[in-house]
Amino acid sequence: MDPNEDNNPDRRVNAALPASFVGSRAYRAEHVADALALSTRFGPPQGMITVTTNPEWSELKEVLNSRAGQAATAVPQITARVFSQRLSKFMAKLKTIFAPLLYIIKVIEFQKRGLPHAHIVFA
Repeated sequence: MDPNEDNNPDRRVNAALPASFVGSRAYRAEHVADALALSTRFGPPQGMITVTTNPEWSELKEVLNSRAGQAATAVPQITARVFSQRLSKFMAKLKTIFAPLLYIIKVIEFQKRGLPHAHIVFA
């Protein structure tokens, strides 16, 4: 047995993931730096909006009616797709209402109950 060899299965190896890996520490740090650079260059955000998933949306209700007894959290792929479509429409409307916008920063998260929501700041 080699004394330099580590055979401890409980030992964890820390791996640094690159910024190109979505969700990694480097990815988040890069996006925070970009957001700070935007606010430094163009000024602080002028507004903030939070968009949440409504489990009562007609698109979700239609799918859930065909799956007796299931909640929106039981079909995350469909819930995420409906949220994405609704958010895209909202973003397009936001750009026309507050035009011209200097920048938009959007972060999508999932609530404890499993539904997506987006935080949007703009200037």
